[in-house]
Amino acid sequence: MQVPFGEWLPDQPEHLKPGANVATNVYHALNTYKRFPSLVNYSTNTTVTNAKGAGSFRDNSNNIFNFVGTDTNLYQLASGTFTSRKSGLNGTATDFVTFTQFGNHIIASNGVDAPQYYLMGTSTNFANLSTIVTAGTLPVFRVSGVIRDFFVTGNHSNNTNRIQWSGINDIATWQGKQADFQDLPGSGGQIVHITSGEIGYVFRQNQIIRMDFVGGSVVFRLSVISPNRGAVYGQTVCQDNRNVFFYSDDGFYQLSGDNISPIGAEKVNRFFDLDLNKAYTDRIKAATDPFNQLAMWAYPSKANTGASGLCDRIIIYNYATKKWSLAEAQTSVIFPQFVGAFTVELMDIISENLEDINAALDTDFWNGGQMFLGAIDQNFKAAIFSGNSNECEIETAELEPFPGQRANITGVRPIVDAISTLTVKTKERIADDETASVSVSQNSSGLNPVRKSGRYIRANVKIPAGTNFTHAQGVDFIAAKAGIRWVIIMI
Repeated sequence: MQVPFGEWLPDQPEHLKPGANVATNVYHALNTYKRFPSLVNYSTNTTVTNAKGAGSFRDNSNNIFNFVGTDTNLYQLASGTFTSRKSGLNGTATDFVTFTQFGNHIIASNGVDAPQYYLMGTSTNFANLSTIVTAGTLPVFRVSGVIRDFFVTGNHSNNTNRIQWSGINDIATWQGKQADFQDLPGSGGQIVHITSGEIGYVFRQNQIIRMDFVGGSVVFRLSVISPNRGAVYGQTVCQDNRNVFFYSDDGFYQLSGDNISPIGAEKVNRFFDLDLNKAYTDRIKAATDPFNQLAMWAYPSKANTGASGLCDRIIIYNYATKKWSLAEAQTSVIFPQFVGAFTVELMDIISENLEDINAALDTDFWNGGQMFLGAIDQNFKAAIFSGNSNECEIETAELEPFPGQRANITGVRPIVDAISTLTVKTKERIADDETASVSVSQNSSGLNPVRKSGRYIRANVKIPAGTNFTHAQGVDFIAAKAGIRWVIIMI
């Protein structure tokens, strides 16, 4: 009896759900699960303190620049080394740092200090952006984006509901050249995020506003597309080229065009709300992996009590298959990262044995220029999700193989292209506590020989850490109705 794992649905009852009960350290693909890579750090030093934001950029000559912000410093990450490019900042424990590219300028802000700029290819250190302003007054802002040819700021130190934009294609002009500001009315709450693109979306805590360039004296037309729903926390919004994903006060959503779709309802919303350590909601970090079509939120769980609120889990949404999963990783920041070319020394940092490196030596990974899911790990070192996976665990839904009768399980064959261990869990009544078999390994025929009886059953499959596999689809139960006896007649 073949049983597919199905999609991970922790919000639904364990019995008869159309999907997996557990899906950890994997991500969903079409009709299967794939391993989620583990973190591999590659930096030679650290940021010393908890990272509060990061960004990865290319200049007009295709050179790569990676930056990381903490409470007190802005760092450049190059060739595996963090170099301080600004010190003496005054961010607090709950402030985050944003980096936004405008042409060859990188603008860093934390909502407390004067905004900082770095001109790629020219600057050595960050400097106050106000020093190059030639017209108008530059605000202190918490969030920013680029809409059309304008640098747009939001959540100012003197007005959390104000947006203000630069002159057209001019970061130095804040008066004239169509520069202007707008105070957002109503009770939508603070501005927490501004998306970039031809059309911009301003996320407030309880409202989403669309920004369209119309020119003339109006410059931007503002349209409320979501009057009562926004992004509840500051860094829970992420985007690829066509979609925006965010976490609101009632769960996860996807914004495509002006259409807002619930993606977590009756799937993961309740799980996430119960698992999240709400004392550290400022630590949540969202990011996308456009190549694998994944949206992810790193967050501190209630189980991570001894790590000062560092994120220890990542909830993963595959927006191609519309399915969820979970990963375990200790991070302070996750972000899409351009990776520069690796030296032999950096390769040694990632792995002492070249044969253990997950990326083939002739791939673009080592040549640089590719974008990967990056992170600052729990030791405040730069890392990439490029290693072999941690232990992967997938568990089927609870099912009743023979309605009204008990089942005898004599073995289970995982439909997984890897050697795995397996446990069968059973119970007699839905309300009973389940009992589990001993964990057994696969034999030479691919069968996990386990004996267990019960009315309701499920299988828990674990793939050991470091195991490389491509597909995990389900299990094949070897089962018979309890009470059936085979009689062998000798003639």
